[in-house]
Amino acid sequence: MSHLEAPIKLEHEAELHETAKKLGAAGKGLLAADESRGSDKKRLEALGKEDSEDNRREWRDILFTAPQNIEEHISGVITFEDTLMKHSATLDSKYKGQPLVEVLKSRGIIPGVKVDKGTIALPRTSPEETSTQGLDGLLDRCKEFYARGARFTKWRATYTVSQTTPSALAIANNAEILARYAAVSQQAGLVPIVEPEVLMTHDQPIERSLEAHIAAYSAIFERLALHKVDFKGLILKASMVTPGKDHSKGSPEAVAEATVHLLSKTVPPLVPTIVFLSGGFGDADSILYLDAINKKKREDVSAAPWALTFSYGRALQSKAMKAWSEGKVEEAQSAWADRAKWCGEAAVGKYQGGCPA
Repeated sequence: MSHLEAPIKLEHEAELHETAKKLGAAGKGLLAADESRGSDKKRLEALGKEDSEDNRREWRDILFTAPQNIEEHISGVITFEDTLMKHSATLDSKYKGQPLVEVLKSRGIIPGVKVDKGTIALPRTSPEETSTQGLDGLLDRCKEFYARGARFTKWRATYTVSQTTPSALAIANNAEILARYAAVSQQAGLVPIVEPEVLMTHDQPIERSLEAHIAAYSAIFERLALHKVDFKGLILKASMVTPGKDHSKGSPEAVAEATVHLLSKTVPPLVPTIVFLSGGFGDADSILYLDAINKKKREDVSAAPWALTFSYGRALQSKAMKAWSEGKVEEAQSAWADRAKWCGEAAVGKYQGGCPA
């Protein structure tokens, strides 16, 4: 008589499940502070700051040691490897001298780390599509990150939307790589945040964006299942379903309807938490879209059983970073804390307003 074999139990299964839920705690979300050196260079130089390790460290120091109660609205921080493994707080605060990863942990904020090595061109695609590097040596790196205090990882894949893309090749390639990454991350005891970012870089209506998202996400969860990834110890970092950047702007209500429809079609209910990337939206739009999504969820919770919250980078940091570049550290910390609060309100569909457009 044939029988189904029980899946091999993960060493850190209970902790993975607990972490994935905690990251989606009501009214809380993630700070994406995992910008690569290249991204940091552009942002710092645009503000007239030198692209140096000291400046990169100081900026994270300002964020993580802010005197406001950021832990009331921030459940986790995605760090870049240098931040997790090397940097300590050096500015005057009660955390001075502590490794930044320990600063986060002492505040009840879960540290995580970006583990992919960036995107490269996928050969013989036109328009050019991408694949993501970083699988070589990933298990050993993840074990080191776990030992350092990280409890989750993040891996980003990108999808170009045009009349002919994302192609079947790009969809299949990215799904396989994301699934392999997720399985390795869980093996090391780290919750994988799977980020399939659908780039709306063309003049496409919201309906085309929805089609591209459904195609990409359906393939990803099929491959995740094939690789025996534990959905209860997984987080999806989703892009909101919006029109292309050269198309007319979508209303918060239209974006919410399309996004919840996408998720209800493609994401298993066992996944505890879905976080959204801000995708280059302005601060106010990022908050309004998230608020509308959670208001839509309340209309039919069965269609959206997950925690739906934020994993924002620029939307939380841009105003604060400008103030820091002008030497206004207290103003920078206040600006970032305000945005964390507003995003926390939006994560439960109760944003009260306040963020400048």
